[in-house]
Amino acid sequence: MAEPVAAADHLHRRLVEFVGFVRGRGVPVGIGAEVDLARAVEVLRRLDRESLRHACVTVLAKSPEEARRVRDAFDLYFVPGVVRPEMPSPGHQSRAVSPRAPAGRAGRPTGKTESTESPESTRIGTYSPEAPGAGHPLPDVSPRELLTLRRGARRFRRRVATLPGRRRIQSRRGPVDGPATVRRALRQGGESVELVRRAARPGRCELAVLWDVSGSMREHEGPLFALVYSLERVSRGARVFAFSTRVDEITDEIRRHGYSRARRAVASRLASAEGGTQIGPCLEEFSTRFPGVVGDRTTVVVVSDGWDRAESAALAAEFRRLQRRAHRIVWVSPYARHPGFEPRTTGLRTALPLTDELLGPEDFQSAFPRPPLQGRSAVGRVGS
Repeated sequence: MAEPVAAADHLHRRLVEFVGFVRGRGVPVGIGAEVDLARAVEVLRRLDRESLRHACVTVLAKSPEEARRVRDAFDLYFVPGVVRPEMPSPGHQSRAVSPRAPAGRAGRPTGKTESTESPESTRIGTYSPEAPGAGHPLPDVSPRELLTLRRGARRFRRRVATLPGRRRIQSRRGPVDGPATVRRALRQGGESVELVRRAARPGRCELAVLWDVSGSMREHEGPLFALVYSLERVSRGARVFAFSTRVDEITDEIRRHGYSRARRAVASRLASAEGGTQIGPCLEEFSTRFPGVVGDRTTVVVVSDGWDRAESAALAAEFRRLQRRAHRIVWVSPYARHPGFEPRTTGLRTALPLTDELLGPEDFQSAFPRPPLQGRSAVGRVGS
């Protein structure tokens, strides 16, 4: 029994050192992911180099760029015949938390500084749901970019308008327009042939914005917050929600302040958000906690890259529920307009057939051209 236990301890030490090596190469890895990696390795049926490499990439990476960095770090660190490479910097190594010295009756140390661990042992920290996150310092954008996004948000509002505005247009239904009816009758010889009716033209919209603030979206948070802020400012009554592993409404933080103060208020509100992404459970929580937000005139805007750690079945079920309740579902991905883009993430592949339209942030800086959609409108459902 001593040999398997010693081998497991050695592997755990190597994993902790590898996580420190990954952090040193610019990949933010939380303590929860570190514990998840140790658990994943324990349940591997075959512990070979390729299986371990795949487990490290799956657990530690939250974006395609981070996945590339983790693979490169694995190839550099786990070199056959080499014990370990030199760490990039001592500050990024995972350090063991030394136990406190035993306290006396009055709560004071007894003076013994004896360590309960061997010098070579390395402890893996435990995850706590109460531990604070790394925070969300939202980067600023230029006033010109903010103005461009605001104009794009107005164009988007007109495209998805479902509520009556101030202007009236000719319609088959609605109150009779007496002067227009008389003018038409005079043009036809004085006989009133048909009534002219006018109704309010749709000019306003209902928006429910669901913004992904998980770790994989960290590099896009500045421009995407500017987009979310613009959507709320151009649409009265819009509701904005941030999600990662839970859902928080941030409408008040945006509505009460200008852009700069709103950015700081939202960053402070999201300081305890966790790093993973669970889109399906978050949508279920959203439907349960905020049942009156989505209606038959509401356009749901999901801002996410689609990286999801939850089961795809839960995400598909929640999107079908939204599909039945909402007027329109629009997915905004930061990679949608990148050359060679393909929906490879689990969340995006699952939700795209149930989505009316797939957009990128670049679309809000243009005149919204209408290319062939990659959502459910492309497979037979006619969007409004």
